[in-house]
Amino acid sequence: MNYQSLIKKEIIWLDDKELYDEDMGVLVKVVQESEVLEGLLLCSNHITLADGAFTSALAQNHTLRTLNLYNNKIGVEGAKCLAAALKVNSSLQQLHLGGNHIGDKGAQFLADSLVVNKGLSKIWLNRNRIGDNGAHRLANALACNYVPKQIALEENHISCDMKKTIKSIHTFMAKRKRETRRNEIVIARKDKEIRIKDEELASKSEELTSKSEQIASLEAAIRLLKQQQQQCNTRKEKRVVACLDTPDLVSEKVEDANKRRRISRSP
Repeated sequence: MNYQSLIKKEIIWLDDKELYDEDMGVLVKVVQESEVLEGLLLCSNHITLADGAFTSALAQNHTLRTLNLYNNKIGVEGAKCLAAALKVNSSLQQLHLGGNHIGDKGAQFLADSLVVNKGLSKIWLNRNRIGDNGAHRLANALACNYVPKQIALEENHISCDMKKTIKSIHTFMAKRKRETRRNEIVIARKDKEIRIKDEELASKSEELTSKSEQIASLEAAIRLLKQQQQQCNTRKEKRVVACLDTPDLVSEKVEDANKRRRISRSP
């Protein structure tokens, strides 16, 4: 496996490659460091996950959406390591573990992780030698976690009564998923309405601010006009008062004007 080639891939196909845990070094590094990997298919190999290297990388990954480990050698120890990673990882949405013989004990480890995991929506556990005890723990995990999940348990050792219980839980979870979706739609609609109202209020606020500025500008202009009018009136009053205070000077000016007119008329 070439690290430089794999690190750029969004989907990596390594089915039927006769891979063992000791062959996973490069892939572990890719899972740990990739920023684009969304799908990893490792069907029909000899992977156990028991050494914890791959699952530790999975716990740190934030991009992987689908992991297919169908028909490997996971067993109880591998399921335990994988469960520990699932308690931390929140990006993985689909996990294929069919044909790995994890048994009731492995199912119990996975059930404990599913109680807290918020990302997985579907997990395939068919052909894993799971009995009623493991199925019961998985059913409890489904009921405890608010995030709707589907678990495929075909071709195991589960009684008819337990199958009915799990089916009823799946039905309940599907109903809750639909209700959740409806609530999300309602909330999204309300958010949109609130956003529109906020935009309208912001627009009204801008209009009010603009009008307030216009009013302030008009008031300032009116004050200036009043000041100018007052100054003009004051000057007129001063001229009138000056005329009233010097009547003799006014009479002399009038008499001089009359004399000039008589002189101009004489032959």
